[in-house]
Amino acid sequence: MIKKVWETNNIISLILLPLSFLYFIILKIYTITKKQNVCSIPVICVGNITLGGAGKTPTVIEIRRLLKNHMDNIFVLTRGYKGQKKGPLLVNINSNANEVGDESLLHFKHGPTCVAKRKVDGAKFCEKLKSNLIIMDDGLQSVDIKKDLKILVIDGEFGFGNKKLLPSGPLREPIKSCIERADIIVVIDPIKNLKQLNEVPKQKLFVAKKKISYRKFSNKSIFVFSAIGNNKGFQRYLTNQGLNIKRIKNFSDHYFFKKEDIKDIIDQAEKENLSVVCTEKDFVKIPSEYKKFITPIKLDLKINESKRLLKIILNTIKVKKV
Repeated sequence: MIKKVWETNNIISLILLPLSFLYFIILKIYTITKKQNVCSIPVICVGNITLGGAGKTPTVIEIRRLLKNHMDNIFVLTRGYKGQKKGPLLVNINSNANEVGDESLLHFKHGPTCVAKRKVDGAKFCEKLKSNLIIMDDGLQSVDIKKDLKILVIDGEFGFGNKKLLPSGPLREPIKSCIERADIIVVIDPIKNLKQLNEVPKQKLFVAKKKISYRKFSNKSIFVFSAIGNNKGFQRYLTNQGLNIKRIKNFSDHYFFKKEDIKDIIDQAEKENLSVVCTEKDFVKIPSEYKKFITPIKLDLKINESKRLLKIILNTIKVKKV
């Protein structure tokens, strides 16, 4: 609901403008006064400028994939949003979403993943475990860890919303400053003309496309549920790929499903002979006894000019090692 308010300028965003000004002042004070810690190993930060999902996690996964033949001990560092454990700790096969958050479990499928509420503690923990590269999932606005490469991810459908700072709009920081600080900008599935990017050096810009496997459902009617930052975007993408969506159930981002939530969805689907699908991020939170009734849709991200991106990253890492 709140993201809907942030899409355009309206009476609510206007009322909240004074709070946005206060937010800006606090952000400035934080940026100036916060001590920055330097790691002995390279740190890549993948973040966004808007609150809510923009595609950070699949971008981190794709970057780790691109680097896996060049680095032998890559660690992803995340806060484990909504997870109960403070860390620092490594996600393992027995970890669950209540402990470490949903995104951490996705990263664990692809390699070592560290959860730490304090990123500085997490970075030191990764260093002790002989990591040779840290990829931070989120944290572009934090200054407690020096980043060697900053990657800004933009949802090409939502863009910058109404272009106002929190809470009047979705922005974590002013657009201009974030674009200037970013070393790389990845725009996912662009459908909007983001004028703020017109003056950005082309070597910083990369376009990415979402890709899913959906043949299994091409001739079936489906019930879609999700608890991500852009539920409607996910559903729209499935529809554009030709999937026949009959029922939809939306939950708030990072929502932890109750057993009755999932049971109600499955019961309704059985009555109407629908196949039940969700995102991978949602699937890790589903009680084990219900997983056999639900199919997760795997979303891959393909970055155009990935070889050029890889070259930029490797050159940055090389400079760090010198």
